[in-house]
Amino acid sequence: MKIVVPIMPKTLAELATIDERKFTAVDMIEWRADFMTFSELEQAARDVKIKFSKHEIIFTYRTEDKVETQISATDYAALIERFAADFDYIDVEKFTFPDVVLPENAIFSYHDFDQIPERLPDILSDMIAENPAVVKFAGMPRDFADVLRLMQDTLAASEKAPHQTFVTMAMGKIGQVTRLMGDEFGSSWTFATVEAASAPGQLSVADILTLTKILEN
Repeated sequence: MKIVVPIMPKTLAELATIDERKFTAVDMIEWRADFMTFSELEQAARDVKIKFSKHEIIFTYRTEDKVETQISATDYAALIERFAADFDYIDVEKFTFPDVVLPENAIFSYHDFDQIPERLPDILSDMIAENPAVVKFAGMPRDFADVLRLMQDTLAASEKAPHQTFVTMAMGKIGQVTRLMGDEFGSSWTFATVEAASAPGQLSVADILTLTKILEN
């Protein structure tokens, strides 16, 4: 299971202060570009690629959970088109922006901050049908039964579409098991923290490595 760590600098100066040596145990970097102004994105993209040249990098411009992020469908599509070729993966909120064309390296992502939808199998099927590089779903469980259902639905989808890479997780404290046991139910990546968390329930890289080693023994 690959470990992905988000970085969320708000300015070029803040980006420059990130110590890349803290990320040596990490497989992938997710650059949350939505924390920066549009005017700095071009330079920031260059700086991120230089700083993390030894890592795979995801470009993400998140809007689903950020009311302060105002972007038109046209500008979002232009953003995806502009940066897709510059990074290993690009996160695309296809349900929010249905007219966006998915690049070959697209992560088709969908987040539900209220629930694990009962129709999750249908949602995953709809995402698979778009043929993205990665299908990513994160939802907020209301109880542990929701967590188990997410794991079961992911396993069923991964068995039905073995060619597809899945990344699924239940957010919050009761969903933390999904961040540790992904390989067991068909989820290939886990999102962890080095410094600030980008989603509720994220564990630190150190905790992921320690607990994974314990579970493997």
